[in-house]
Amino acid sequence: MPGYANRLIRLPFPDLSEEGDDVHVIIRNPKTVPLHELNTRDVPKLPSGESDSDGIIRAMYEVIARIVVAWHVYDATSTDDDQPPLPLPATEDLVAKLPKEIIDEIADRMMEVKGAGA
Repeated sequence: MPGYANRLIRLPFPDLSEEGDDVHVIIRNPKTVPLHELNTRDVPKLPSGESDSDGIIRAMYEVIARIVVAWHVYDATSTDDDQPPLPLPATEDLVAKLPKEIIDEIADRMMEVKGAGA
């Protein structure tokens, strides 16, 4: 079967999983994704001249949504005893509902690739 090896990476989160559950995210391997798909859109500065930190975070969520293929995750913004699972496809708004640990792990995987060329 032609193509790049290891095109998908499964990221398990056992520390976030209840007993008998399997919280995980499957992403496209950033090593096999064109660089422009990992770059964030330009975020204009605020009228004050400062960086728009919310806009920068949202731009990162857009990139994460592009590389998520599958997941078994829950809405971390929910305070219900039974948190609702997040559906697919991943979107910027759904990614915003992930716990920081999951966001950080995906971002680390992306930065490993982007940092290698710098």
